[in-house]
Amino acid sequence: MNELVKTDDLRSVKFLTNFINAVVDADLKHYASDLYPELELMDEKTFNASLKRAIQVCTTLNIPIHKHFKRVYRTSGNHVFCDYRLSHTAYVLISINGDVGSQKVARIQLELVKKLLT
Repeated sequence: MNELVKTDDLRSVKFLTNFINAVVDADLKHYASDLYPELELMDEKTFNASLKRAIQVCTTLNIPIHKHFKRVYRTSGNHVFCDYRLSHTAYVLISINGDVGSQKVARIQLELVKKLLT
């Protein structure tokens, strides 16, 4: 029987792993920091709560986290900060799980309800 990847050739396995990671990374098109102005976020605590709920949605539904959320470090001037690269799904999940005291988040939720009802 022919083998696709020989288990004794770790370079091939590493190559395959790198390829898979590159394919997954290609779907991570958004930065979480882009949501701050979009959702009129003022503090990191509010954002982190939204992020945690979005990740919990994926966990509950057995959706692989690594395909939607990737922690990265970015720079701004002399500062290094933690950010996330997000799939479009993760971007929307964070948006709808945001602070409902925000008019933007409330509008997003209402628009989704309207689309579901029509």
